[in-house]
Amino acid sequence: MMKSRFKFSIKNQAGFTLMEVMIAISIFAIFATVFVTSFGYNMLDSGKLKEDIILKDLAENKINEIITNPPVLSDNLTLTKETKDIQGFDGYQTIVEYKKFFVPDMSKITAGATADGEEASDEDQKQSEMEKRIYSVFKENMEKMIWQVEVTVKNKTSGETLKLAAWLYNQNADVKIGTF
Repeated sequence: MMKSRFKFSIKNQAGFTLMEVMIAISIFAIFATVFVTSFGYNMLDSGKLKEDIILKDLAENKINEIITNPPVLSDNLTLTKETKDIQGFDGYQTIVEYKKFFVPDMSKITAGATADGEEASDEDQKQSEMEKRIYSVFKENMEKMIWQVEVTVKNKTSGETLKLAAWLYNQNADVKIGTF
C-alpha cells in the first residue's frame, strides 16, 4: 500500500468575512451621509449669510445717504412709499417710507393718575394747567422736529427683505416756545 504523500496544510485565511465587509460599508455610508448633509447645510447657511450682509449694507448705505442729504420733510412724504431699483445691484430695490413722530395725548397717559376721588386744590389745578401747556408745546415741537425713515431693501429674485429705521431731525422745523 501506498501512502499518500500529499500533505494538506491549512493556512490561516487572512481577509474579511462578508459580515465584516457589510459593517464597514454601513459605517462608511453613514459617515458619508452625515458629511454631505452637513456640507450642504453649511453651503446654505453661508449663502444666506452673504445675502443678509448684502441687504444690511445696502440698507445702511441708503439710510446714510438720507441722513447726509435729507429731503424736505413735509406731510407729502408720508403719503407714498418711494420704491427704486439699486444701481449696480441688479435684482435689488429699496422702499423708503417716512413717518412723522407721534407723541401720545397726555390725558390718555395720565388718565388713571388722579383717580383718588379727592378734589384738586387751586394750586394743583394751576400746576396741572401749566403741565398741560408745557406738554402741548413739547408735543407740537417734537412732532415738527423729529421724523422716522424706514428703509426696506428687497431682493426681487429670492424675496428676502431687510428693514432698517432711523430718526431724522427736521432742521427746517418752525419751533415756537410760547409763554407759560
